[in-house]
Amino acid sequence: MTPENARLHRLRGGLTAVEVGARGIESLARNANCTRLRAIVITGLTPSKVIEHVLGELPDAMSPFAITLTQAFEKRLLSNAGGSLLTVYREKGHLDPQDAKITNVADLAPRDTQVDCIRRERETRRLIELKLRGDPAAPNLILKPRLALTIVGVTHAIELDYLVASDREPFYRVGVIKSYADRGGKTNKAHIRTACREASVGTLALQQLLTSLGQPVELAGDRIDIVLKAPGSFTPRLYAAQRAESELASLTRALAAAPSDLDQIEQMLPAGASLAKPEVIEALPNHYCSSCKEHCALWQHCRAQAQAQGNAIILGDQAAEQLAAAGSLNRAMDLLNGSGRPPDNRAEVVLAAELRAASALLDRIANG
Repeated sequence: MTPENARLHRLRGGLTAVEVGARGIESLARNANCTRLRAIVITGLTPSKVIEHVLGELPDAMSPFAITLTQAFEKRLLSNAGGSLLTVYREKGHLDPQDAKITNVADLAPRDTQVDCIRRERETRRLIELKLRGDPAAPNLILKPRLALTIVGVTHAIELDYLVASDREPFYRVGVIKSYADRGGKTNKAHIRTACREASVGTLALQQLLTSLGQPVELAGDRIDIVLKAPGSFTPRLYAAQRAESELASLTRALAAAPSDLDQIEQMLPAGASLAKPEVIEALPNHYCSSCKEHCALWQHCRAQAQAQGNAIILGDQAAEQLAAAGSLNRAMDLLNGSGRPPDNRAEVVLAAELRAASALLDRIANG
């Protein structure tokens, strides 16, 4: 068999591999049924790069307001050598008074050059090894650590918000900082799951590092920390040692399936085809859903394809579920209007009656 790197290079068709980051890898678990997304990420690309370099378009930009808010909140917590973040942990009792050692890896090598990136990775590894040796000089907070996560022979750099551990704890947990407003039980659960999965990507990277050092992966555990902000302010709210077992499991399954996915992708494509060709990207099966806009730059292309196919998902998840018996919007319209072939089964009979009742109700509302 061709070595993995050669297979991936061939599939990329000359496109340079990029760092997909924690968010890119997290998206695999968020939409596990999308072969198109999995093919792009597994081969070392991102939807944004495909949009720009393959389809020749400008990818969607994140809302400037959202970017500014996120950066401002993170800057406040990590400013003054991380003193604000340390205060949050002390107030919650998760770090003792003597747990005051903080290292910002980004300060050591602040540029985005290859040399500085390598220096940040090496420094992160050195600090983690201090902790594994039980060295009292090991930091309690490692800000902006840079770890490596390997997927099918491609090493992706993962830059995290921070790692945290008290002197009495054997190893670090991954922490994420999110500018989501903390509304208690009313906080958007999808946002929390996303944060947990992003942190879990860091946990997987820690597990791979532990394995390379001959240490048990159980040291990394399945707990992560999340910092949200209070509504209407920048006051941080810490949720420490949160269980992320299911998120970690979903990511582990996604990575474990990667080699077989690579085989499947190669079998789908014609001989010599690569992801550098627009027609190949369009031909890969996708799984468009309403949440794609939140994490994938290809969402507009996939939505247009779903629309052309008459897929009810373009009306939202609830509509797709309610119209599932019809199979498509065109068939649903036939059932509503009594056109086309008669209902094929009991489910279509029921759906036709429901659609007509809803249409009659809407007509009465609209026309008094």
